[in-house]
Amino acid sequence: MMTEGMSRSVYLILTGIAALVLCASIGSAGFAPSFELMPLSMKAPSDAKPYNDEAFMNEAGKVIGKISNSSVPTGSKLSEVTDAYYRLIMENVSPELLETANDIAGYLYYTSKAGATYSDYHFYLKSVSKTTDGSEYYTIADQYTQVAAEFWKKIEDQFPGMTMYTLPGAGAPMPEEKAEQNGETLEGLDIPIPMTQKAPDSSAGDQTGKFKTITSRWFEDYVDMASLPDDDPMNDKTEMSPGHRFLTGEGLSWADSTFMDLVGMNVAEDFYSQANYVDAFFYLISQARDYYQSYIDDRTFVSSVSNGKENFEKSRKYYDQAQLAIGYFEDILPNYTNSTLPAFPKFGEVEKNALNLGELGYITSDMADYLSGESSGSST
Repeated sequence: MMTEGMSRSVYLILTGIAALVLCASIGSAGFAPSFELMPLSMKAPSDAKPYNDEAFMNEAGKVIGKISNSSVPTGSKLSEVTDAYYRLIMENVSPELLETANDIAGYLYYTSKAGATYSDYHFYLKSVSKTTDGSEYYTIADQYTQVAAEFWKKIEDQFPGMTMYTLPGAGAPMPEEKAEQNGETLEGLDIPIPMTQKAPDSSAGDQTGKFKTITSRWFEDYVDMASLPDDDPMNDKTEMSPGHRFLTGEGLSWADSTFMDLVGMNVAEDFYSQANYVDAFFYLISQARDYYQSYIDDRTFVSSVSNGKENFEKSRKYYDQAQLAIGYFEDILPNYTNSTLPAFPKFGEVEKNALNLGELGYITSDMADYLSGESSGSST
């Protein structure tokens, strides 16, 4: 639902969007995008626990700062914005901050949708099965950006020195992701992490024990299990490597949210440095998973124009960095817990899907000759 404090200008934009979306859906392919209103706003303030106004604004400032003075978020930045929206709407903020918090949530939601639709626009343009110029995608991305801009006008005073992102023009190349140039680079690592551990607060409860427990149990549940044989009876008898199963398994689907949970915990001063390396591990391994999934998509989608090599190498780079990060905190893991990740899969373990004549069904000799450009004839 939309927030009660939304300005009239947003409603005017949304009114025009309805007609534009209708036109787009009539003239475009069956899978054309449609404008989606924000489904959830901030939860009502509760007296059950202290208000988290400061934590809310700090986290909002971090993610908004990452997309300040940049193009619409895509890739890992898009994931961070989306995660931040769903996480922040659950914070318990005071009644005094509620309206501003709702405006921030609106900005993050419509920014997330703008980035996702803009990414879909470029994915569609690369598809060999495209039937339009992709304008139906770009139009919706632009509409999301317009609504986000209305929310930005209401919150920009809360974030001095920051600016709203921009949407590149239709037909402009996909902005290169420069996540590796943003954030803080920890000693011994090559890739920065977007957020570092929350500064220790001696006046707040110490969550160091909880932090370590979450980390240890994750390794026990997912790293230890990764090296076991693949005995799933539904795996069509194809044995996949431990690295492949690890990268596509349940554990890594939680890595990004685990990273976001840990960075906000209040840890002891003498554990702060190690905590940053734990955070780095979960961030790096989540990025490795995302790039590996893109590699799989490249290999399995018939419409893909890539063999997946680029995303495969990116995944391996993040994976190797994640293993390096473990060396800085492995002493907090129980002695019986494996701290070595499975070997990274070999390129080509995921076979490239290709369309061939056999996939077209039964082909007669005459049809085969015609399709190959030869003429059919019999010899005696």
